[in-house]
Parts: sequence; C-alpha cells; structure tokens
Amino acid sequence: MLKNINQLKILKAILISFSFIYLTNLIFGVGGLNLNLNFFISFSVYTILSFIALYGYELNKLVGFILFFSITFLSPNLYPGLEGQLFPVTYVIFALFLTYFFGKKMYKTWKTSI
Repeated sequence: MLKNINQLKILKAILISFSFIYLTNLIFGVGGLNLNLNFFISFSVYTILSFIALYGYELNKLVGFILFFSITFLSPNLYPGLEGQLFPVTYVIFALFLTYFFGKKMYKTWKTSI
C-alpha cells in the first residue's frame, strides 16, 4: 500500500513540475518546451522539490504552502530583477524542513530505545 501511495505522489509531483515549467514558459513568452539538458535538469529538480512539498503539505498545510511558494523562487522568469539571487532561499527552506523532519524522527527513535 505504501508503494502505491508513493507512486501517486510521484505522479502528482511530475504533473506539478511539468505544468509549472510549461505555464511559466507560456505566460512569459519564452517559447515552446525545448527538450535539452537544461529542461531535464530543471524538470528533475522541480519534481524532487514538489514531492517533498507534497509530503510537507500532508503533514501541515501551512508548511506545504510555504514549500510550494518557495519553489517559485527557482524560476528566473518570475523575478527578473533578482535573477539568480533567490534560489538559495528555496534550498534553505527545504533544508530546514528536511532537518526538522529527520531530527524529529531521530528523536522519536532515540526516545523509544531508552
């Protein structure tokens, strides 16, 4: 059952990342989707971050919205004046979430082993 739930989350993350890339290209008139190495790298990064954000959304709605909003900092088209300056904010937010999540899990396992 857990495998099916994760597959559903992966499919949702793939759909979210593809739609985000496609919509930002469509809205800002960049053109069609060029299937080159940059597209596949961006697609994989957006998919991984969307998967984590979906998991955060299941834990807490506010955390999920913050994670999804921070994904928008990766696109240079959305914030042209700050191109290349906001992506560390996204990675710090995701690192904080993952550190909190794994720390909490480690604390629970440590506490039950005493």
